[in-house]
Amino acid sequence: MVTFQLAVSRAQADAFLTSGYDLFSGFAVDAAAAASVTEVADLMDLLCLRFPGSPYAEDEPIDILHVPSDPFTLDRKAVGPLHPEAFRGGVVEYFPFDGSGVARGGGVETDLLLVDPARVTVGSRLWRFYPGNPTPELRGIYHGIAYGWENVAEGTFTATVPSPFLGPVIRRKWGGVPCDVEVEGGQPVAVTMVSPSNPSQESGFEELESGMWAKRIAVGPDAEIFTDFVTGELSGIPVRVVRSVRDGSSLLFQVASMFTDALFLERARFQRWSTGIYTALVDPAHLTKQQRQEAKPVAWDVADRPAVATRGMQPTNFSDPNELLRETFGLIAQTAPPSWEDITLRLQIVGESVIYEGYAKLEDGQNASLRVIPTAICHHMRRLKQDRVLAGEDPFLVAVININNKGEGKLNVNAVQEPVWADLVPAEEWRNELAAFPRSADNMPDWLLDRAARDHLESTSHEGSPFPADLTAGIHWIHELIGEDDVEAAATHE
Repeated sequence: MVTFQLAVSRAQADAFLTSGYDLFSGFAVDAAAAASVTEVADLMDLLCLRFPGSPYAEDEPIDILHVPSDPFTLDRKAVGPLHPEAFRGGVVEYFPFDGSGVARGGGVETDLLLVDPARVTVGSRLWRFYPGNPTPELRGIYHGIAYGWENVAEGTFTATVPSPFLGPVIRRKWGGVPCDVEVEGGQPVAVTMVSPSNPSQESGFEELESGMWAKRIAVGPDAEIFTDFVTGELSGIPVRVVRSVRDGSSLLFQVASMFTDALFLERARFQRWSTGIYTALVDPAHLTKQQRQEAKPVAWDVADRPAVATRGMQPTNFSDPNELLRETFGLIAQTAPPSWEDITLRLQIVGESVIYEGYAKLEDGQNASLRVIPTAICHHMRRLKQDRVLAGEDPFLVAVININNKGEGKLNVNAVQEPVWADLVPAEEWRNELAAFPRSADNMPDWLLDRAARDHLESTSHEGSPFPADLTAGIHWIHELIGEDDVEAAATHE
């Protein structure tokens, strides 16, 4: 059975032991593959923890969570937008994450996984590693939703009310009840149900030291055990409900984006919850297109489950321009604002620089500016540019995409005319452009020749990808660079 190894912040580790917090997510590796990695700096490398604003430091202790997999824990390989196994635009995180799906640290190379938000499983352990000390300290053991976390140092138990939106629940006549499931021979044989109070609808619950009320019952193959998978959209962004929280007298949903795109989600004002996972708090009334699905395990026995449990049905061939555009159009539609009819997106791509603007025409005839777009779209257009050059075409500098809500889309490119926002591109990016995509005198426009001479550009051979390893680098919404009036004025002259 696979045991996931993840890093958790000091605040989250303390929440496990002091309040019984029981949710986790983020970048992970197979703990067995990483058993030899014990130095804090190496653990940070392995789990891609050196991102901007990281709460981790190599000269401080780090808390590591080991979670045995169960049928309700979903993970996938953490790969970038152009990897064949990318799902919904792939994973976009800040450097040193590179999208390869490989974790490296302390001499170990193994799959880098992304675990979706999940409930901690029975037998999970919380360890603290100290710099220069190969022997970690065991801080906590999770004994299930009835007893919660055992604080090893103090010998106390703390549990919290489980979220009904993550982990298993069993259907009773009076509703769905969070539970832990015991499996024998590949089938559930018993469950332990919990409630924050003694339920009046069913007898037999007993109060435990943790403060929870629990009842264990035998179950057969006909028991209805599932996860409540509740999804919706927040300002056009697909999300999953993680839990409900109280804010005074108000009930809010904490929702996790179903896109794993740090740049996109931070610009959309989501908050980092873990590596790769971003959440927001929302009034349930503002969550549109809500859907509820009772997700049941395909198999209960996870003894032989591989570390990467979720794989796409068929890898995407990004060398095929039709597949690449289909993925691009799909990403635009999946993140479009509510009530959209038509979207136009313009991307200027010069060297490592991408500047974009987009507008959506809504059903009421008004236009909405697209302040954020999935970062994968920029990478898809960069790849398309590269592929077209390899096919003998001139490198385009501007791509204009138009799609409608009927599923129709088209692409126009400009490889000859001077881009409207050419002056916003740093000189070194023109240098990168001509180094990556050398042009002969016959296909060098006069304006580009003048700009090359003005900026003293040298057209040299370029090996490898012309684009940065940092998946978030060089991408800007046009309004971050110039004012809205200037954008409209420039557009009239394109």
